[in-house]
Amino acid sequence: MIEKGRIQSERIPYTRRSFAMTAPSVTIVGLGEVGTSFARALLEQDVSLKIASRPSARAAASAKRLGIDIDEDIARAVSSADIVLLTITGDGLRDVVARIAPMLPERAILADLTAADPPHVIAAADMLGEHRARFVDVAIMGAVSLHGVRTPLLASGEMATDFAAKMNALGFSVSARAGSVVGDASRLKLLRSLFAKSLDALVVESMLAAEALGLRQDLIDLLGDFDQRPLRDHIDMYLRTHPQHAGRRLVEMELAETLLLSLGLKSLTTRAAIERYRHTTEFLREAPEAPPGDATVALQWLLAAERDVTSKTKSNKGRR
Repeated sequence: MIEKGRIQSERIPYTRRSFAMTAPSVTIVGLGEVGTSFARALLEQDVSLKIASRPSARAAASAKRLGIDIDEDIARAVSSADIVLLTITGDGLRDVVARIAPMLPERAILADLTAADPPHVIAAADMLGEHRARFVDVAIMGAVSLHGVRTPLLASGEMATDFAAKMNALGFSVSARAGSVVGDASRLKLLRSLFAKSLDALVVESMLAAEALGLRQDLIDLLGDFDQRPLRDHIDMYLRTHPQHAGRRLVEMELAETLLLSLGLKSLTTRAAIERYRHTTEFLREAPEAPPGDATVALQWLLAAERDVTSKTKSNKGRR
């Protein structure tokens, strides 16, 4: 499982000489943007490669550009593979694994690069039965359209380190956690999305207001202090100071929302921030004292308060 504390991903070194002696055969299932990008790189490495995909105009066009045939029989395509890369959509994961499982060689690694949610990923791994250990959960942590095979990939599962070693020898950028389980990488991807996509929404809302006032560049210049320290320092600061300053920040965000609304703009992420601060101030009213200014202690205090409220809410519903 994902251990508490700082997450340390392990890059597995792999020499070109060892690769030359043990070059794996690869089957890619799915020929969308990710599958096409990875296939192109593998073909450049002269890897024994097969492509399996449902018939579609897009897949056919991609295969033609790559100069490779598509096998529409997915089970047949994986029957001689050392590594199978699933680059399909998440909603088709279990159906494809059900078709693959009976024909998957015992030595093969089945790597799931879909964006399926963790319970579906775990259920798909379970479909391999006694060969479940061959299933590797792989999360794509960047834009493949920009970085290709150098896009950071995070792998979890019993065979994650083996998968990383083999793929890194082919020019990929895979990190793996020893002792991890299937589902860890998918959960981390969602947690990263929770942070990154929320930041995306916040940037859009604040810049909308700045643009309406003709102050966008001025605001960007004022945000230059964020460049002076690493992101982890900013995260530590926010966690450490959140409980003590939630009340003051609540008032400030309410004023910011008033400005936003006066410009004829909707308060969406701003309203969410207000509710976050309001939620914390309510916890503080019931707490004997604010937690000390330590990021870990503050976060654990807040997590306990959240769980206590959830527990009480469920208990009250049960009495009705």
